[in-house]
Amino acid sequence: MTEMEKPRRIVVIGGVAGGATAASKARRCCPDAEIEIYDQDEFISYAGCGLPYFIGGHSPNWRRLLARLPDEFESRQNIRVFLRHRVNDIDPGNKRIRVADLEGVSESSIDYDRLIIATGAAPFVPPIPGRELEGVFVLRSLTHALEMKSFIDLRAPRRAVIVGGGAIGLEMCEALRRLDMEVDLVEMADHVLPPLDPDLAGKLGEHLERNGVRLRLGAKVEGIMDRGGSVAGVATSEGDLEADMVLLSIGIRPVSDLARRAGIELGARDAIRVDEAMRTSAPDILACGDCATTRHLVSGEEAWLPLGSTARKQGRAAAETASGGEGRFPGVLGTFVLKAFEMTAGKTGLSEAEAREAGLASRSVTLEDAVLPGYYRGGGRMTAKVTVEENTGRVLGAQVVGDYSAVAERRLDVLAVCVSAGLTASDLSVLDLAYAPPYSHPLDIPIVAGNLAEARVLGKECTCTMEGLE
Repeated sequence: MTEMEKPRRIVVIGGVAGGATAASKARRCCPDAEIEIYDQDEFISYAGCGLPYFIGGHSPNWRRLLARLPDEFESRQNIRVFLRHRVNDIDPGNKRIRVADLEGVSESSIDYDRLIIATGAAPFVPPIPGRELEGVFVLRSLTHALEMKSFIDLRAPRRAVIVGGGAIGLEMCEALRRLDMEVDLVEMADHVLPPLDPDLAGKLGEHLERNGVRLRLGAKVEGIMDRGGSVAGVATSEGDLEADMVLLSIGIRPVSDLARRAGIELGARDAIRVDEAMRTSAPDILACGDCATTRHLVSGEEAWLPLGSTARKQGRAAAETASGGEGRFPGVLGTFVLKAFEMTAGKTGLSEAEAREAGLASRSVTLEDAVLPGYYRGGGRMTAKVTVEENTGRVLGAQVVGDYSAVAERRLDVLAVCVSAGLTASDLSVLDLAYAPPYSHPLDIPIVAGNLAEARVLGKECTCTMEGLE
């Protein structure tokens, strides 16, 4: 079968964002092909990013998280879904996979014309003593969320320790505080949300503490204490913490061992190496989502940056290529945003520290202000940090932290487009952004950042100041 021929059978390993999207797009590209999804989980398509909000009570009905049921895939798109089926082996030479039915404890061989691997990522759980105790959780799937919610409803824990100050850890701080739990957050780094530079992350940490979260920064977990088979506390390098439940939110790792055993090449962080068309090193096998690599659009380096939005876009590209076309996913900036209590934090492109690590000569400007004119109520305050390349002024990245009411994510999206387009600080300073007093200053924060960067990095005269925005 040549690369441009339409396949007769497309098999997808894994669901949720990448796999489910790939299967749906493949059906639109190949109306007559057999399309099958195999997943070892109980659920195939759901809002994984919504799990903290389900646990915290924002959306108490877990079924609202379900995007599509298996029978809906079949009735709407003629896609067959096999849940509780684990793919044990891939045979690229014979274009065949070996599948175990986890309910019937049987195995079978399935042929494919094109195979899409979307096995995702799994929580990283280091060998901490006591990690198997009742009351210790990870949060990566809907099954994990249901287990945690059941424990909370039955045991009514009052004290929780969250290990890891990344996005999930911070979102779960809010969720558990909403349930009136005492929360300790343990993070090995010296600030929360390590992708941010310390100066902006410090503002977020202060906000967490104002909302009752006790930060244990620079602390390492040494073990989980046992009381009759259940959690009693957490031993750290900075002392013991009492706990009725523990969330291990230390990080995730790509699920790539299946591909590795099949001889498929791995790349950054042991994720499956793919090109722009999502092709792996094996003929007629593609990969997408949290198990696959991508390219960072600023540094140009291969990277592993797992995000649900990226998984969906990669899934579409993989399906186009699997269907005989030429899908394309050029890469990412690693843009993310999160809400922690009444504060928003996010980042796009390279931070100041990351630019330095990438060998790019750069400088940053930081500005803080209310987002609306003083005569108009509301809006809140935000801080933006923009990193630009010396000499050229190219915008390399941006970070924002601000009040939830400040709509910092809108400014972050503007800056993300600027980074993606390769714009300079000078380009940023003359952006034609929408203005009216209920929404922004006449010169909104991204524009002021461009002016300040022109002055401080490129040596041009600054045409505005933070004191004279109105």
